[in-house]
Amino acid sequence: MDSGTGRNVRTEIVSPAGNAEKLRFAVRYGADAVYFGGDEFNLRVRSDNFTLEEIGEAVEFCRKSGVKTVFLFNAFLHEKDIAPAASYLEKIKRLNFDAIMVSDPAAKALIEAAGIETEFHLSTQMSVMNHLAVKFWRSAGFKRIVLARETTLDEIRAIRDATDAEIEIFVHGALCVAYSGRCLLSRYLTGRSANQGDCSQPCRWNYSLVEKKRPGNYLDVIEHGSGTEILSSMDLSLIEKIGDYIDAGVSAFKIEGRMKSVYYAANTTRIYRHAVDCAGTGAFAEHLPFWNRELDLISHRPYTNDLFNEFDNIPFESVPYIKKALFMGYRADDGVQSREIDVKVFNPFSVGDIVDAIYPIKETIMDHQCIITDIRSADIGITTVARPGSVYTVTFDRPVYSNALFRKIIK
Repeated sequence: MDSGTGRNVRTEIVSPAGNAEKLRFAVRYGADAVYFGGDEFNLRVRSDNFTLEEIGEAVEFCRKSGVKTVFLFNAFLHEKDIAPAASYLEKIKRLNFDAIMVSDPAAKALIEAAGIETEFHLSTQMSVMNHLAVKFWRSAGFKRIVLARETTLDEIRAIRDATDAEIEIFVHGALCVAYSGRCLLSRYLTGRSANQGDCSQPCRWNYSLVEKKRPGNYLDVIEHGSGTEILSSMDLSLIEKIGDYIDAGVSAFKIEGRMKSVYYAANTTRIYRHAVDCAGTGAFAEHLPFWNRELDLISHRPYTNDLFNEFDNIPFESVPYIKKALFMGYRADDGVQSREIDVKVFNPFSVGDIVDAIYPIKETIMDHQCIITDIRSADIGITTVARPGSVYTVTFDRPVYSNALFRKIIK
């Protein structure tokens, strides 16, 4: 409890759930809340998202697990979207989310008109970076504000001191080169609107310079001789500054990544959950090398802890995609610890492969290596290779616990 404000300062972990599978593992690996969208009007239309039936199942699963649900209705609405949006809200009005996140005030008006009673969270797309803006949205009925990624730590402290709104910030994941992610580049180049959840990510493409009188003579755009990604940003990772943001009064840390893998959702969740639990204790420094190593074993671009390094004046670095581990699959049965288990396979593996098994972090870190000694399929019997997309019965050289995820280190 904060002695100055009386607020509960335990900071939540809000995890991405691009589909039901990712949601389950985010919950099992330590999320306090999950955010997800339906198949319309959220900012990740190319994520798997949730059907109406899956939304109901997700809400029920989270409620039984003591985890909050944040439903995304955060696309910006064109005039032609008003009637379809109202119709969609009628379909989900009885699902009892803990909160709904919006960007467009029209979305909030439609939600209220549908008779949906819930907390409102304001999306980062509204670029809130000061206490007056927070007060404005608070007076408009929003309980939690997701601040713009551009907001500095000092600004967060000032906002916290001047307002009673819950403050949420992004703690990990991809950054957008545009101001608070509001970009027209994708729509201009491909016809796909980022502000309606359909970004084609042209900032990640490679670009060259052409002199007008020398057509066909393409020159790579290079900064400091080390890269060509002039529009691409690094990935955010605030793991080393968690304590500072908690002290500043942040209510929730949000992990970006609904389009990413089950492994990403689970591992980032457990690392930031553990870091928040250790903040302010000697265990934080003790475990920091482990957390950094684990986050490095998630596919990512080089990490930064300030948007575009704008506050530290750090020299330009190229922005390659880094992949040091391959997600192999997860334990697909609910049994007790055993050497023989069912595994849903995402990348092929063979008898004799050495894999890491990772787990939710409770009181201890239980991760370990194990060797695959036998693979069987219900269709073909004993085999030497497990193929993606199927469930195999796999035997290891040592017991594997429930909720295991498997990866192979890429050398």
